[in-house]
Formats: sequence, structure tokens, C-alpha cells
Amino acid sequence: MTKMCIFIQLLLFLSPVCGQLKVAYDSPSVIMTWRDAQAYCRHNYTDLPTVRNKQENEHFVDYGWIGLYREDAASPWKWSQGDEIATFTMWATNEPNAQGNCVFKNNGKWIASDCDKKRYFTCCTDPLVLVKENKTWEEALDHCRSLDRVNTNNPTFSYWNHRYDLVTLISPFDHTYARERAQEATTDEVWTGLCNLAGEWLWVSGEQMGYKNIPSCPSHSFCGVLEKNGTASFSMRNCQLRRNFFCYKKP
Repeated sequence: MTKMCIFIQLLLFLSPVCGQLKVAYDSPSVIMTWRDAQAYCRHNYTDLPTVRNKQENEHFVDYGWIGLYREDAASPWKWSQGDEIATFTMWATNEPNAQGNCVFKNNGKWIASDCDKKRYFTCCTDPLVLVKENKTWEEALDHCRSLDRVNTNNPTFSYWNHRYDLVTLISPFDHTYARERAQEATTDEVWTGLCNLAGEWLWVSGEQMGYKNIPSCPSHSFCGVLEKNGTASFSMRNCQLRRNFFCYKKP
């Protein structure tokens, strides 16, 4: 942990970056089959969009493929990103039909369709990545910073060489969205970028600390987790415990 805390101290001199987890949408002006649209979005963005509630359904254009699909009529509906089972739907009247295994959106409602039909589509860029591997906090930090490095010949500890980091949760939206995503985790809590150094809590990416009156720790070896079934903004755990973790793509 000494190595980790020295590294965090160096980051304090860097300019902070925005830590809000905003999903961005884009609608390319081309038509493709669902599978081709999925491949296009995964190559150029994150994936076809996942829609978990009514508000998210209103965030992008009202026509085209979305990320919902099923293998066949006997299979559950899943989202392209992470094969998450769908718990929210906005089916049009008399949908889903038995013939369609991929879904497009039309005027806010969802329609099942032949996956080989060519349609317009929407792609999304989601900065939050849930890693379902059990690692210590420092191992999780190394994992995030190894993702999509700017220059693979540079050492991992170079801050500006990283597009990803352990997640910073600043706004109420950040916490709500991260907790929703944490429901997919295989552990009851996930590591965030929060770490204790000499009695002070810090975000590993250097963002400004917004929490107030955080209890001090008996040692430096405590890091922050988000409990997927809790209500607190964060909880403290020994950094050597192994948990799933959140990486995020820096703005």
C-alpha cells in the first residue's frame, strides 16, 4: 500500500477532471442489420444503447435499432452490452411478436423485428465499466489504467498515459447510476477510486473531494466501496479485500 499512497500524493498536483458519468448517444446516418449495427457501435462507441427506465428511453432519437435482443422466441430479452437481462420494456401494442428477435424503437415504443432487416440505429458511449473480477483495490487500479492506454510503450504509472481510472462519484446522478449498474456485480460491493492517505480521503484521479465529515481510519489501508444494496454514498473496507470494481473513461 505504500507504493499506492505515494502515487496518489503525486496526483494531487494535477488539475482535476470532471467525474460525472454521462452517457452520450449518437445516431449515424446509415442503415444496417442489427448485428452489423452492433459491430459498428462496438468499434466506434461502446455499444447499442441499453434502456433501463423511462427517462433513458427519452434520451435519444425515436427511431432505429436499440440494444435489446433475444436468441430465439424461447429465450429471455437481453441487452447487447454485457448480456444484461432486461427488466424494463416499452413495447408497442401487440408487441413483442413471435417472429422478431431484435428490437427497434419507433415514436418511443419498442417493436420486435427480423434482425436481418436494415434500419437506422443509435450508438451509445458509456464511460462506466463494471469489471466482474475480484481484485484488491491496487490491483483494480492497475487493471483500469491498463485499459486503452494512449501509448503502450510508456509505463503504467504515467497519469497522462491513461484513458481509464477507478471511478470517481461526485454528483447524486453518479451515485444513482453507479448503484444501478452495480446490481450486475458478483460481489455485494464494488471498489471505487476513493482511498485514505494519512487520515485524508482522496479520489485517485485527483478530483475534488466533496464528502464531508468522513470518519478517519486507524490505518492507511482503507479504500472506498459502493454497496449495491445500500444507501450510503460510500463505505470503508480494507484495501486488500477482493471485490468487483468500476473503471471509468476520463473525459
